Amino acid sequence: MAKDLKALLAKKLAENSQRHADAQQETDFDAGREHTRLDVALIDPNPYQPRKAFLQDELEMLATSIQESGLLQPVSVRQNGDRYQLIAGERRLRAHKLLGKVSIEAIIIPMHDAEMAVMALAENVDRADLSDYEIGKALRQIEHLFPSKTRLAESVGINREDMYRYFAFETLPEHIQNSLEKNPRLLSRAAAADVRRVLQGVDEVLALVVLDDGWQQLERGELEQSKLAAWISREIKIRTHTDSDPHERALPVDFSKAGKKLGTLVCDHKHLTIKLQRQALSSAQITKLEQFLHKLIG
Repeated sequence: MAKDLKALLAKKLAENSQRHADAQQETDFDAGREHTRLDVALIDPNPYQPRKAFLQDELEMLATSIQESGLLQPVSVRQNGDRYQLIAGERRLRAHKLLGKVSIEAIIIPMHDAEMAVMALAENVDRADLSDYEIGKALRQIEHLFPSKTRLAESVGINREDMYRYFAFETLPEHIQNSLEKNPRLLSRAAAADVRRVLQGVDEVLALVVLDDGWQQLERGELEQSKLAAWISREIKIRTHTDSDPHERALPVDFSKAGKKLGTLVCDHKHLTIKLQRQALSSAQITKLEQFLHKLIG
């Protein structure tokens, strides 16, 4: 993560902590106005929560700590009609639910959407670094809260060039983004931007085939993320190479699932041949493949 981003978000979190402290002091005069206990069922998640996964064992450890020592820091919320939206403290809220508690100590803070979105990033960065993929998703989610990309970049303390690296994830195919939802640390923003660069102008079908092959190696730990773009670039050259010898063939592409080879794709100067084990595809998938080929050729 960019140092500037981390520094600014740390500053935002410090400001938030000060607001918590100020609100705490105000409770000495009016116990029900800012610092209170809320029914956990009335608290909705932060719509700008960037974290995609919450590890169960960490939640259980936090729940045990709360059970033994109590809640050391209240969650912060903003009022939303007759309900509340979480600003910070989702792990604490989840731990309370895990313990079966019906209420939680909370501080109610007036906050605009843009500030709330940046605060959600700040809390997660402070407690456990977000992956580049999660930050990229969060930036895109809050983009509409700012009048321009320049203002967005300024608000989170990064330059536009780095911001566009975070946005590179959304250019990846949907199934790869789904893989990142489960394991968001598989690919950094720099690696994603490099992949986007080497695939620009490449035939869509070839790009997808080569990217899929490289991604499978990445998931199996056979290829480092920093080398993925270079591997893709090299494979594209191999598979599109034409030489004076018309019998020269490109290397075959293997299709695998769970480490088991299910088929190959071979392309030469005359033919493109795909061979798959019959059980690799369902009848519905075969129909979709036929429709795709008809659409591609037609």
